[in-house]
Amino acid sequence: MAPHRRQLVFRFTLTFSLPLVLLIMSQADLALSSARTSMDVSLHFSKISSSEDHIDDSENRVNLSVYYESLCPYCANFIVNHLVNIFHTDLLSIVNLRLVPWGNTRIGSNDSWICQHGVDECELDVTEACAINTWPRVEAHFKFIYCVERLHLMNTHAEWLSCYAANGLDPKPIDDCYNNGLGYQLEKAYADETATLNPQHRFVPWVVVDNYPLQEDFENFIGYICKAYRGHNIPNACKSTSFAVATSTPNQVCARDEVKT
Repeated sequence: MAPHRRQLVFRFTLTFSLPLVLLIMSQADLALSSARTSMDVSLHFSKISSSEDHIDDSENRVNLSVYYESLCPYCANFIVNHLVNIFHTDLLSIVNLRLVPWGNTRIGSNDSWICQHGVDECELDVTEACAINTWPRVEAHFKFIYCVERLHLMNTHAEWLSCYAANGLDPKPIDDCYNNGLGYQLEKAYADETATLNPQHRFVPWVVVDNYPLQEDFENFIGYICKAYRGHNIPNACKSTSFAVATSTPNQVCARDEVKT
């Protein structure tokens, strides 16, 4: 069964007043999806690197911030097929990666939240914020978020609960964070941070390298990281010509002005 979640903690409200939908799965379905997801995630993360595997260069680390929302398909594609490369190379040795799950959500009257892709997105944004807080090591929370976003790309995000078992994670701290109001506070802080971006974000994923917004060129983020790095421990990934900064054609995004009304 899905862990119990209080509906009254957060005012997740769509303009057409749907209630918060709890994702309830039978034990049999959850076990089946957990087994399948576990196999998929272990395959994709079999070569994941750790920031502890490399020489510490904290003074020269490049800050990489990704502003996104959980059910934007283009955010999911960026996380699953592009951002993950940081963990499949030695780039993690020079990067401070921050994930900010708020995106194009709006705060309406009475502090209600209008999420671009509905109530499921509101719930998952908070869940992912709780994951980041509960498992602060980027390798730990990224595995969970990667799993959820990969399921979304497969049109099966309703199976997101399976990502706990798939990664050997205890769901209780996340459920507590969701129910006790901490998740709301985390998301409110992400909302404030997103609102103060300069320039303001126009779409998600919105990728920022050392305070420089990549805007439409976000898929070339590795090139920008390598260009921004000022240390001497140059990762092998930065020595590859395939990661050179280049002007790209506009990528598909979830535009800020497309929030459902």
